Amino acid sequence: MFVVVAGLVAYSTLAAPAAMAQPENEVKILAGEDEKPTTSAREAPEVFDIGINGETFFRIRASAAGFTAAERARIIYARLIHIISYGEIDPAAVRVIRVRGKPTIYAGNVRLVTVYPSDVKATNAKWMGQLARIWAASTACCLEQFAPWARVAKEE
Repeated sequence: MFVVVAGLVAYSTLAAPAAMAQPENEVKILAGEDEKPTTSAREAPEVFDIGINGETFFRIRASAAGFTAAERARIIYARLIHIISYGEIDPAAVRVIRVRGKPTIYAGNVRLVTVYPSDVKATNAKWMGQLARIWAASTACCLEQFAPWARVAKEE
């Protein structure tokens, strides 16, 4: 497992540009505090596996930017559903862009998740950029298996 993650990190470091501008045509889904999804603290676990069909892309373990881990997970899933349903992207379109100084993972023009210091503290990562590259590489790898464009390409 470690070798696979190390390979994904190395690939994403080489393949993803270090700093790019935020996309002008960014799709914003639940992007502000006024759009927080409702969650019940009594029912929320502490760790949220983000993924599809039993395949985990990454885990949300921490609150950040005024959102609980449960709220972040619900927002990420709403964005992921949009990406899979409507996104015309390929795995190469998953990249890390700095937004307000924080590494943010995009799939095409859809912001998926921003990595915060609290995420780093909740994992074994050393810094935000490292964790963002790991999450982006895992997301790109897994999206390839489940996104509609991947199935269409294989059928042709």
